[in-house]
Amino acid sequence: MDDKTANPQGTLGTRIRQARERAGLSLRNLEAITGISHTMLHRLELDELDNPSAATLRRLADALELDSDDLFALMGYQPRTALPSLTPYLRARYQLPPDALAEANEALQGILEKYDHAQDSDQPHRFGTQWDTKTSHTD
Repeated sequence: MDDKTANPQGTLGTRIRQARERAGLSLRNLEAITGISHTMLHRLELDELDNPSAATLRRLADALELDSDDLFALMGYQPRTALPSLTPYLRARYQLPPDALAEANEALQGILEKYDHAQDSDQPHRFGTQWDTKTSHTD
């Protein structure tokens, strides 16, 4: 028995095919939505691709309304244990320029400060965000 049949969650290909069919999409429809060729999608559904890229898995997860961590887990990767920072998300999702990222950072910091001061706590809340607005966009 190989690794793909031993997984009780099924395979990556099965998960993608089931989600695509549930959404009522053809391979060509999914290609139009994700920009991933229908040939590659077909090979993914047949589990003929051993190592699809993280970007491919994220685009499929977004298009099919799946949790990308579930897709990564099916590939043998451990899911994240911490939330990512906001800046890379805004950069990747909305392709915001550095000035807009800095503005979003300032706005969020103001909101956090406002609500931290409203708390009757000796210890301020830590939201675990790491701001890196100076990092350039390399994708």
